[in-house]
Amino acid sequence: MEEKLPIGEHLVDHLQEGKESPSTGTALDEWQKANQQNKNDLGKYQKIWDASSGVSTLRNFDAGKAWIQVNSKLDKQNISQRRSKNIAFMVSGMAATLLIFFSLNFFTDLFSRSDSRIALSTTYGSRSEVILPDGSHVKLNAGSSLEYHFDKLRKTRQVDFSGEAFFDVAKSQRPFVIHTSVGVDLKVLGTKFNLTAYPEDRLIQTSLVEGKVELSHAGSDNLILEPGQIATFDTKSNQLAYSKGEVSQNLGWMQNKLYMENMSLQEVITRLERWYDVDISLTDQTLGENIHYTGVLKEQTVLDVLNALCQLSAIRYDLRGKSITISKK
Repeated sequence: MEEKLPIGEHLVDHLQEGKESPSTGTALDEWQKANQQNKNDLGKYQKIWDASSGVSTLRNFDAGKAWIQVNSKLDKQNISQRRSKNIAFMVSGMAATLLIFFSLNFFTDLFSRSDSRIALSTTYGSRSEVILPDGSHVKLNAGSSLEYHFDKLRKTRQVDFSGEAFFDVAKSQRPFVIHTSVGVDLKVLGTKFNLTAYPEDRLIQTSLVEGKVELSHAGSDNLILEPGQIATFDTKSNQLAYSKGEVSQNLGWMQNKLYMENMSLQEVITRLERWYDVDISLTDQTLGENIHYTGVLKEQTVLDVLNALCQLSAIRYDLRGKSITISKK
């Protein structure tokens, strides 16, 4: 006995010109004759399909923002997989409403050139963790932003990134490429590393924990990092280079630790503003570069950090709300 397909699947075959089979025609005829509403619904589906057929040529279409709801009596019927591609219709009783829905798990022939995207960000004073659709785990430091998209046509995982984050990239044969705002790109398959790439900073730094990372920039030779190595990109000289340091110290922010290796007061201030969402100013700008610190701080609040700095150097601070002024003692 021939297996009967759900009516929804016959609808899809009918709408895809040239895909219709004899059984589809018979099934749709019987369905339309069942009642006038079914016949009206088929007309609506055909108009919607025709109107949206050209969207697949639009490169700027954002698949992650689209939704599908079909006005139909076929309540909660899912259209099964066809030709190894997932086509899902979510049916509701809302009148004359159709939006095209895409999630990172569904992909249709209609928009086969569109990307699936996910974006997230953290403000100053906050941190976040996320597991990307490919299984990669990312910890975002304060003031960071990330946009991930997987191009199913090209089979690539790509990330636009700004700020600081620790990446634990899921192993896959599909390249994982990170694009920073200063033009430095990182290419990996499966690895763990910390990336600091704030657009206002002079130095962009990558610290590799596990795996292998290739860094590239149009104005410099490519670098390949091995575990335990650190690479720095200088935005003024446009040069990539290996740099000295302990990788573990660059991961300290995840344990609220600030490792200082001859770190200037100005750099400490920049970290504190991001971590605690405060505004710090100096009454004498020379203080920022003339005072340096070596050591490690692990404090719970910005006041704890400032009190520690005051003990280490001849400075004092004045606090007014979120505004902090640092001056000489």
